[in-house]
Amino acid sequence: MTKQTSAYFVTGTDTDVGKTVATAWLASELALHSRTAVVKPLQTGTTTPDVDGDEAFYRQHLNSTVTLTTIRSLPEPLAPSIAAQRIGESIELAPVVEQCETIIRDHDVTLVEGAGGLLVTINEREDMAALALALKTPLVVAIRPALGTLNHTMLTIEAAQRRGLKVDLLVCSGFPDDAGVVELENLRFLRDVFPSLPLVVLRMGDLIRGGLKELQPRILGSKPRLLTNCDIPMFHFDSRHMKR
Repeated sequence: MTKQTSAYFVTGTDTDVGKTVATAWLASELALHSRTAVVKPLQTGTTTPDVDGDEAFYRQHLNSTVTLTTIRSLPEPLAPSIAAQRIGESIELAPVVEQCETIIRDHDVTLVEGAGGLLVTINEREDMAALALALKTPLVVAIRPALGTLNHTMLTIEAAQRRGLKVDLLVCSGFPDDAGVVELENLRFLRDVFPSLPLVVLRMGDLIRGGLKELQPRILGSKPRLLTNCDIPMFHFDSRHMKR
């Protein structure tokens, strides 16, 4: 019988929205039941990603059973196409896709973390959406809880749908303990507008001191298929802050 494998492309509504935190948390949950890999195809802002890149964060918070790979790194913290151009290089998508596919075949589940948002450019012709399409992966979209997230989230979902990409999960990263009307109404709005789209809420925790358990995940809606074997409590709105 052929081994079933799956992969998901983790993108964000912007840079620094908690995409790496969301990826690490998902990998920690998945690794309890599956042979799991995390791939960073394109890392910018460092040439030593296992020391000061996203891979370093993964190594700090994930156990050794998770396979961690950075395919290509570039020194300046810019869009990959620009970072490559500034050192006289270019990035071809095909070799990146091939390396990702090799890792995907060797694991039960693989998380591929993009750089920035879905339309961040890889070269003059292709972007992160093109990479996700080439890998035939559904999307996990990391979002902010704060003001502005509704526009960013809906634009990202629309861009994905226009390109034939399926969004499987939203992850709201950095949800504050003292959440007020803005954060709570944003969650309610997204739940109302996308009722069939699962949404996981990760709190803003002290990861340096407490690790990934600080995130205290909660879920809105049905459980996403990639977390079928994971026990995640439901998110409950505080009625004192809600309009209805």
